[in-house]
Amino acid sequence: MRGPVYPLAIGFIVVYITGCGGSRNIVKEHPLAPVEIFSLVHQRNARIQTLQGDGLITVESPEGSGNGSFEVNLKKPDSLRVEFKGPFGVHVGTLLLSPRRFVYYNKMNNTATIGTPDGKTLRSMFRLKMQFEDMLHAFTGEFPPTHQDDSLLIATSRGNEYILYYHTAEGEKEYTIDGDSFVVTNYRVIDPGGNEILTASSSRIRVNDSIPVPKLVRVTFPQEKRSVTIAYDDITLNQPTSCSFLIPKQAEVIERQ
Repeated sequence: MRGPVYPLAIGFIVVYITGCGGSRNIVKEHPLAPVEIFSLVHQRNARIQTLQGDGLITVESPEGSGNGSFEVNLKKPDSLRVEFKGPFGVHVGTLLLSPRRFVYYNKMNNTATIGTPDGKTLRSMFRLKMQFEDMLHAFTGEFPPTHQDDSLLIATSRGNEYILYYHTAEGEKEYTIDGDSFVVTNYRVIDPGGNEILTASSSRIRVNDSIPVPKLVRVTFPQEKRSVTIAYDDITLNQPTSCSFLIPKQAEVIERQ
């Protein structure tokens, strides 16, 4: 997406592409204004208060790629615990995140790395430049909302999806939103030079406890050639859960500033 290609839109433009016979075309029949769309996206996101799940996580980077199974427990707005497992379900590590604290316990060598959950710390451990909220939202299939200073460039639709483009201080953002579930299915951040900084997608949307939730989420940093993919096997929402973790007494503690 390049800025000059999209003229400033006043009002909402609805473009229906034929050939989508299987769609219910709710977007075409009942188009919503962008503020209403994001209100429904927020309502869906807000309904998720806790999440428990398991599946496969894959991290790719120029330094190398790896994957393994995981079990996650999260509690909004401030707790995330991920148990990583290797072949045959062997426990290999535990990641504990809160807005102020990062803990990664490596069971294989009995070390616990402690620091702040900023991009520097997470990248040093997992080769991903992500903040605490980015990690939390990746597991729930949420993406950053628009900022009050963002300006709408164009709003359109394709089949049963809304597509919204915004100009921001950092460049441009593009959202693709499913018109039934109001899950953001695609998200892009583009710098002023037209280069993609971040792309993300969510798919395999299933209804869990009346809440639509994606079972496949992928976040990519194209310029750095890094990505993380979360593929769920099972998800449970809004049940009592614990995100606590105690570092074993005999573990070697490594502090990162």
